[in-house]
Amino acid sequence: MTDTDAGAYGSEERVPPVLTNRGFLLLWLAQIISQSAQNAILYALIIVVLNLTESTTSTSGVLLAYVLPIIIFGVFSGVLVDRWSKRRLLILTNVGRAITAIAFFFALDHFVALYAITVVFASLSQLFTTSNAASIPFMVSRKQLISANSLFAGGFTLAQVTGLIILSPLILRTAGPEALFASAAAAFAFSSVLTRFLPPIGRDGEEEQEGTFPGREELRGALSEFAVAMRTLRADSISTLAMAHIATSSTVVLLFAILVPRYMQAILDRPLEDAVAVFAPVAIGALIGLRAVPWIVARLGKTKAVVLGLFTLSLCLAVFGMVETIAAGLERTEQFNPFGTERVFGQSILMAITIAFAGPMGFGYALLNAPAQTILHERTPVEMRGRVFASQMVLANGVALTPLVVAGGIADVYGVSRVVLALSLLLALGAAFSLYLERRWQQDENQPPHPPPVKPAT
Repeated sequence: MTDTDAGAYGSEERVPPVLTNRGFLLLWLAQIISQSAQNAILYALIIVVLNLTESTTSTSGVLLAYVLPIIIFGVFSGVLVDRWSKRRLLILTNVGRAITAIAFFFALDHFVALYAITVVFASLSQLFTTSNAASIPFMVSRKQLISANSLFAGGFTLAQVTGLIILSPLILRTAGPEALFASAAAAFAFSSVLTRFLPPIGRDGEEEQEGTFPGREELRGALSEFAVAMRTLRADSISTLAMAHIATSSTVVLLFAILVPRYMQAILDRPLEDAVAVFAPVAIGALIGLRAVPWIVARLGKTKAVVLGLFTLSLCLAVFGMVETIAAGLERTEQFNPFGTERVFGQSILMAITIAFAGPMGFGYALLNAPAQTILHERTPVEMRGRVFASQMVLANGVALTPLVVAGGIADVYGVSRVVLALSLLLALGAAFSLYLERRWQQDENQPPHPPPVKPAT
């Protein structure tokens, strides 16, 4: 099977606009608000624990406390999402995260307590994200699915950028961690109110009426259910490739969040607070990319749209990795220097190049995530969506675990530019391999069947 349904999306996406769907609008707003707070808390925890311990190794401890519960609990969360009410889970996970945000507020001086609360916070966040993703196909028509997933991926991207790069550094700098955790608790509480007004999530409301909390035996069988979900994915090559693309996008964003502070200090020689101005164009590029996703998918198909996103990300990261060399070369010549010899809007050439390519980076990420997520929604059996999306989070965070732990140390030893260039090369290779697979599957599908052998005349 191949990604040959591209042309169908040109007419399907014209009407109706997905945001006119009240249920999806509430779900989407709850996602953006709560996940922005979630990412702001993650960044704040790294800074708070670093200040408490004065050890860079402690940041790896925060990430382990955040990622490991997602991997472990994710095995069980899929069964819970498929068996119980997604709407109730969305409400309860937001209430639970509001409580953990308050707990962070009172544990600011105790880094061990912060680690323990992070484990609970990460588990609730994993369950919210799985419930959110599994709810989308129930709330929109198939014609709206690519738009819904574009908005879902866009909300996820904007929440990461807003929380990690804008809100958290800004609030920590101006009001301190206490204000950040208090604001996050309010955001989670408001999101729980939004999800309270969601309609029943399921055909004819059957989930709210018939959904039951999984029993002990069902939870004990979670590992076998996880294995079934993995076999379901492996049985479909396109779904497997889409899962790999989603794991790649998650890893790239988390690595980006880790490397930004080092990049600001080592390459741009600017304070961390300036990351807001430097990388804010990522959000703008992501918004433009998400608006363009249906148009690009209609012309290229979902897999090729993802490949385009991978190549775009690879190019932008290559520029970031070589930005010092590029800036030095431009400063030595006037003929090929579009910036001139003066500072560009008060910024150095180094800063101007980085800002210029931050927007295209957001554009590429939008193309990477939304089409891949749509492929999984379309090709996953309805009764297994929760388990499949939980498996998605387990795999994505499992793949990201090793790079997250070692990336900081490698950047310290070899330099952040080399790490960024290596990541650029890996993405380019992944894009080329994805394109090769897509073409091979298309050739296999178009291959005419072999005629039956002709029996010799007797």
